[in-house]
Amino acid sequence: MKQLNAILMALILFVACAAPPSNTLNTKDMPEWFLVPKSAEDAWYAVGLSKKKNPQLARTAAAAIARDELSRQIEVKVSGMVKNFMQESGIGESAQALEFTEAVTKQVTSNSVSGSRIAEVYPANDGTLYVLVEYSLDQVKNSALSAAKSAAREEALYNEFKASQAFDELDASVD
Repeated sequence: MKQLNAILMALILFVACAAPPSNTLNTKDMPEWFLVPKSAEDAWYAVGLSKKKNPQLARTAAAAIARDELSRQIEVKVSGMVKNFMQESGIGESAQALEFTEAVTKQVTSNSVSGSRIAEVYPANDGTLYVLVEYSLDQVKNSALSAAKSAAREEALYNEFKASQAFDELDASVD
């Protein structure tokens, strides 16, 4: 029994003294533009990555993540909450304190990024697929103009409908 305890203690000591796992990011097989996306005056860029067995699914997922990032560059609603809980019980030296803090953040975005395109794809050796998506500022301007024209058309149709109703009401009151 004493040998078993000694072996367990040696094992615990060995595990406790082992080097902690490295949390550094391995950037050897990663495109340059992933950590520092391209920037230009005529376009916005966003990146995404995915690791799936099916390459088409990986490409679709990576592009979706990049487009989500683009949408957050355009506009994002951020909600946040912090909860603090503190409790103390006991008297004098035997008092025990408990403190708990929780922070939660939620980001929601909803934008149209029509016209965005996959500018580059990088397949890493481990199966990860990196995607760079480009969103031309000319496309942003065209989308904004199109939305404004559409809103103006809708307003004109609504005003035409209201005028038609007014004339129908006038006709009914004359009869």
